[in-house]
Amino acid sequence: MNFLESVSLKNIIFLAFFIRIITLIVYPDQNFPDANAYREIGHEIFNGSTISNDIYMPLYPILAYVSGSVLVQKIVDIVISCLMIVFIYRLSFHIFKSKNSALLAALVSAIYPHFLFYSVSGLTEIFFTTLVLIAFYFLYKKNFLVGCFFLIISVLVKPTFDLLNPILIILFSYVVHSEDFFKVLKRLGAYLMMYILLISPWWIHQYNKYDEFVRLSLGDGVVLYSGNNPLNKSGGGIVGKDVDMKEFLKISDPLKRNEKLKNEAIIYIKENPIAFLNLSIEKFIRFWRIWPYAEEYKSLHIIVISVLSFGSILVLSLLFLFKITKQEYLKISPILTTFVYLTLVHMITIGSIRYRFPLEPFMIIFSGYTLSKYINLSKWRKLNERL
Repeated sequence: MNFLESVSLKNIIFLAFFIRIITLIVYPDQNFPDANAYREIGHEIFNGSTISNDIYMPLYPILAYVSGSVLVQKIVDIVISCLMIVFIYRLSFHIFKSKNSALLAALVSAIYPHFLFYSVSGLTEIFFTTLVLIAFYFLYKKNFLVGCFFLIISVLVKPTFDLLNPILIILFSYVVHSEDFFKVLKRLGAYLMMYILLISPWWIHQYNKYDEFVRLSLGDGVVLYSGNNPLNKSGGGIVGKDVDMKEFLKISDPLKRNEKLKNEAIIYIKENPIAFLNLSIEKFIRFWRIWPYAEEYKSLHIIVISVLSFGSILVLSLLFLFKITKQEYLKISPILTTFVYLTLVHMITIGSIRYRFPLEPFMIIFSGYTLSKYINLSKWRKLNERL
């Protein structure tokens, strides 16, 4: 009996929960400004106030507020992180029909340092990524109604995939499930109707706030200008280092400020195409860095942990992509499209390993499959040697 035959998903989830609780106890609170902003927005929502913040979506702040204390919020995030592992297992098993592959992916997820870090940080990454994974699972299962629901509510956490989601519906319908053109249109129509139904309460809030239709948030100008301005040389978005917002903060109207930020970014790109290209390369490198860029996370032990963890799944994922067949490429085309889309978005806006996080569960799924193949191959060789 090999090691995996003695492991169950239930045991892995118990291990994951235990490690995350230990991490919560021993790891100091990073006190991220974003985490504090989410709780403030939640307080405003439940006190009937108009949300003062212009750049965040409402769903995670609602979760943060309903959780009560910061401690309970982080425990809720830990539970969601464990749920994420369940869907990593289910996705892997559904795609590859291999229990060993799925168990390996779940086991790696239980101890993966980035998952531990974000499960106790009070940020949106765990919640958003779990919703995306659940959506992908149901879309692979051909349950478009549930899959579309989770894709849309993920937009209410972070709007990053808003433009990608219809493309995913097309890929799942036409490529993965081989449905005809009219079926694809039907899927898109259902997605659009559900999108309007689920997002419209947010549109009402935004209209009451701005006296104008605002579909998502006013964060697009901030991220576009932060990544494309004369001050930015590193591809990041740190205020005071990569971007200076003083002149824009003088504009009291948030809609005009956002429009000004976008216009200035576009002007900079048009007038400096070579600089934009070089900066895009810098952002690509930052997005796919094996260890963090920020100075506070550059200690030796963090670099070693990052290289051993993310570096390993990166290598195994690349091996996976070199080994699979054309049919398997078609089957994972929605996942690969997500990789390309998210990379391009952050080559244009801001590059950071934080924004890569939604891709890492898929990389772990690919890595688990590669490892399971290697383990099976090793067992086969040993059997031949005995014979």
